[in-house]
Amino acid sequence: MRRCVLQPWISAETGCASQEDLDRWQLERLREILNYAKGRSLFYGEHLSKVRAEDIARREDLSRIPFTTAEQLRGDPKSWLCCGAKEIERIITLKTSGTTAAPKRVFFRQEDQERTVDFFAHGMRELVSPGDRALILMPGRQPGSVGDLLRQALERIGVSAVLGEKAADLAATYDLLRTSRCSCIVGIPVQVLGLAEYGAGLPAGQRAGLKSVLLSADAAHPALVKRVQALMRCQVFNHFGMTEMGFGAAVECSVHQGCHLRENHILAEVIDPDTGAPLPDGQPGELVLTTLDRRAMPFLRYRTGDMGILLPGPCPCGSFIRRILPWGGRRADRGRLWELDGVLLACPEVVDYSFAETAEGLELTLFGVVPPDCREAGRRLAQAGLPPPSRISARTISGFSGTGMQKRGLSERRA
Repeated sequence: MRRCVLQPWISAETGCASQEDLDRWQLERLREILNYAKGRSLFYGEHLSKVRAEDIARREDLSRIPFTTAEQLRGDPKSWLCCGAKEIERIITLKTSGTTAAPKRVFFRQEDQERTVDFFAHGMRELVSPGDRALILMPGRQPGSVGDLLRQALERIGVSAVLGEKAADLAATYDLLRTSRCSCIVGIPVQVLGLAEYGAGLPAGQRAGLKSVLLSADAAHPALVKRVQALMRCQVFNHFGMTEMGFGAAVECSVHQGCHLRENHILAEVIDPDTGAPLPDGQPGELVLTTLDRRAMPFLRYRTGDMGILLPGPCPCGSFIRRILPWGGRRADRGRLWELDGVLLACPEVVDYSFAETAEGLELTLFGVVPPDCREAGRRLAQAGLPPPSRISARTISGFSGTGMQKRGLSERRA
């Protein structure tokens, strides 16, 4: 069994050979970044005015540091900056789908993006080898975008990157996958599932041969992972990331029991979403992340809104690097989306779904490459004890619109 590929990299950067050593190292970096942010950022100067770095001696002391939130970031993102405007290499604006809230803006210096490339380069070694080709189904035309950073990382380890952007046309995207002889796909879970369903409907001689898939940008329920594995006949890995964390935060190893964190760059906690109290390892709650080395815009105890679990103990692969298990859905959903994913994405032919309020009640729409079986979906919902919608309909799709990078929610979505 191969140990997580991140451990040698993290150990080399930190000099740590155990989780206890790494905890101490992280707290040292945290104290440094606290002082750095307080001294350079208008926002943090006020936000951390009552925090003394020397009081953060144990992980239990993290609660002395007040949380930061997306609402605060939307309010005045420039006040978070710890450097001059001339040092900024990339600005990313994140609009919140379906609301009138102000967008979030995240600022990066060149070294911030370089650390992400380095993480991608090491993490992707879990899926690919020199000489392979990988299809990237994420935005990558702009310099510094997630697809561009991944392309740089792959080329650094001798892997050719083919940029497919998104699966706007499943037939064309699958043809690109096959003709470019890619052995790996990196993409958004429902889009990869759509591609897998399309390929499974082709004659055997026209199907692509894959050895790995990386699902990213949204939580992938085990039901979806299982279907992609069966349809594409390859290993499927999960990645957890968000723009605020420089796109990448954690990636699965070949044991597939949680995503190993890039603990040389990020400190993770799980809290009760109602009270903010820390939760023990193994208990689901809201993920709170802290960047330990960001110089343009640090994120200190940032409430992500994503639900997850910090898994206890070392990984069966032998690595001591901490693991998170994304639990699906946003804080507002509290697992409802995850529960629905477990039922509906296990149904044959279902690639995605949406709910909409109508005059008759809640309407469920199932999307598939071929029309999904509405009766089967209704039967499974009832079997799981979930309230049945007033109406279930099915639609076929030939591709996906938009970037596909938005977090999924329970509001209506159209593929």
